[in-house]
Amino acid sequence: MNKIIKTTLFIVFTISLYAQQRNNFQGIVFDQNTKEAIPYATITAYNDSDLINGTSTDSFGKFKLSLKEKISHIEITFIGYKNKILKFEDIADNNTILIMLESSVEELDAVVINAEQTTTNLKIDRKIINLGADLQQAGATALEAFDQITEIQTDLGTGSLSLRGSGNVRLLINGKPSSLNATELLGQIPAASIHRVELITSPSAKNQADGLSGIINVILKKNTLKGLNTNLNAGVGTKRYNYGLDGNYNFSFLNFRWNLSQFGREMDSKQRILQHYQNGDTRDLFTPHDFSGLVRTIDTGLDFFINEQNELSISFDYTDDAHSFYNDTFYTNVTGRDDFIYTRNSSHHHKTTNINANYRAQFEKENHFLEADYQFSKNNNILPAKDFDGENFLFEEKRINNNKLNALALDYSLPITENIFLEAGASWNGRILESSNLTKVANEPETLDVFNYEESLLGIYGLTNIKVGRLNWQLGLRYEILTSNSINISNNETTDLKFSNLFPSIHASYAINDSNTFNLGFSRRVSRPNFRNINPFQSRNQYFEWIANPSLKPEFSNNFETNYQYNGNKLIASFALFYRYRTDVIERLQTIDLDGVLLNTFDNIGKKHSYGIEASTSYKLTNFWNSQLSANYYHTSINQDVPLTWDELYSSNLIFKNTFKINSALSADISYRHNFKTQNAFDFIAPRDRFDIAVRLKLLENKLSLNLRIVDLLDNNLMYRTAVTQNVIQNEVWRFQSQTFGYLFSVSYKLFQNKQKTRNRKNRNYNYGGTTD
Repeated sequence: MNKIIKTTLFIVFTISLYAQQRNNFQGIVFDQNTKEAIPYATITAYNDSDLINGTSTDSFGKFKLSLKEKISHIEITFIGYKNKILKFEDIADNNTILIMLESSVEELDAVVINAEQTTTNLKIDRKIINLGADLQQAGATALEAFDQITEIQTDLGTGSLSLRGSGNVRLLINGKPSSLNATELLGQIPAASIHRVELITSPSAKNQADGLSGIINVILKKNTLKGLNTNLNAGVGTKRYNYGLDGNYNFSFLNFRWNLSQFGREMDSKQRILQHYQNGDTRDLFTPHDFSGLVRTIDTGLDFFINEQNELSISFDYTDDAHSFYNDTFYTNVTGRDDFIYTRNSSHHHKTTNINANYRAQFEKENHFLEADYQFSKNNNILPAKDFDGENFLFEEKRINNNKLNALALDYSLPITENIFLEAGASWNGRILESSNLTKVANEPETLDVFNYEESLLGIYGLTNIKVGRLNWQLGLRYEILTSNSINISNNETTDLKFSNLFPSIHASYAINDSNTFNLGFSRRVSRPNFRNINPFQSRNQYFEWIANPSLKPEFSNNFETNYQYNGNKLIASFALFYRYRTDVIERLQTIDLDGVLLNTFDNIGKKHSYGIEASTSYKLTNFWNSQLSANYYHTSINQDVPLTWDELYSSNLIFKNTFKINSALSADISYRHNFKTQNAFDFIAPRDRFDIAVRLKLLENKLSLNLRIVDLLDNNLMYRTAVTQNVIQNEVWRFQSQTFGYLFSVSYKLFQNKQKTRNRKNRNYNYGGTTD
């Protein structure tokens, strides 16, 4: 009898212990293709149809779930991925559950098809926009792709880029800077090569502190598929063409990747300007802005998978970007002068070389690693121009800007417990700019002006990440010291600047349940005077001129942001609200001189209070029809020390996008964008809108893709801008060829595709300067 009792007790104890072990689950969620961890994925436990409990993965994709109740299965969900159900009986080890999520793709005959629409994920400090195989991106450039993102605004007239209504934004490509004008740089990059766009609107302390409104980081695709893979692409459209070849050969321990492309384009973006002076004088201008450009790019790299703990990547890319402008400006209605033609023949030739080496050592403990990165960039810019008044030669100039950048970075991650880990790092960036301007004025001797600039930025940071249940905390502090010096050899004018500051950041993320996530963040940012502000040899022509100001002070911003995201089976919705308080604001001031040239300079003007609201929804109406609506509103109040035309600024945008999967081979997209009135400090832009349509046909088991895109179907996306300065009212009409009616037909053929192996390297932020062009 005693034996029976003891045996029974032993069986009951064993079953109880086994059940207790089975009620504790922990594991990691990965991307099936890239093998990268997926942060903030939703983990939900069910007993048949009854919801038992849930949690979310941390920033490293890890999760832990403790349950008392019986469960039948666990469901794993994350936006942009297919839902996955893991049955209770299929779990072999509760403590090491490895879950692979498949991207929102369809498989036909073992050929992978990327999602044909843009998806958006909110993370603790950024918004991730996955372009995927969006029909509106086929054959387009990155600049054109940005037209599909409501938070980003581009001004093709001035070559400027804005994020959330502010032009003080950092643009990075794979975490790296460029000395090129933002619109020229984005015009070089095919949209098809973009993996995702990161809008880092609340940067943590690990990010460099420059960029008051945040960072736009464009992450390009890397070919790492096993075996030999090759993809051919080509396109032709309104005064444009492109073709390219990309692929890789992966030997498992070694991967060689390449991307070769050529892009040619001509444009005639017509502009008309009417100027009315307070004294009654008038001046009218018209120019077609004839443009012809050619971009050639080669991008190669080697990835060494030394062993499971050590990885090394070396990459090299070179871009040759040459374009010319032939502008006959027709002047009419000029007070005190007959009509005349002003001609400027100019060209830009940009040669950019980037070399990168990255090493990562992974220690035994998960998420315990050391990473070292070195980046060298060299950019040569030759910018000649020649001006004529009718048949009379006026002057010619040849500006040369040469940039060199060396950047070193070291990052270390150390898990303390399952719910606490530390990050620390240091970086050094050194930039050298050599700028010269050779000028020959009619009937005068040549003059040579030389400007040299050096800059050094040292930064160190520390981050603490803490997870308590559904709540994730991230606390960070960054210290930066920047020194710069310059000399204008022509007049021996020098600058010697030094700035050192602390930049805290606080972020929190709370998973309310399996469908609702709430984020809150604070960061301190800075905009320091750089070579763009103090270089006396800036871009100029008969329409505008940039003037240096070497006496600028740094501008600081305290940024607060909160956002919310709902992920349902059919409905995905997000909402964001932010506030920025800026001091010693560096503002672009504008005046128009007696020759009708718009003069631009920078000055510290006072304080700005900015807020914004963003909302987005995506709803799957049927199995073949998905609808997306995104809208925003931004407002800024200025307390200034200098005269401005307007001190209440605002802008707003809306995009309504509908994607149709007609059948397995044919899909279509209809997008509508409306820009409401934009009010700036010295000008305002009238509302405008456009319809874009795109169609894609896939053949040969989806290896061949044919795409047709029509931009601005109704041909009414003209930009009407009115500038008001102290002495002039200027009305302006632009027809940008790339944003008005045109077509683009593109072809892509995939020779082969296999399973993927990728490196788990982080994206580096090198940028800390402006542009030279």
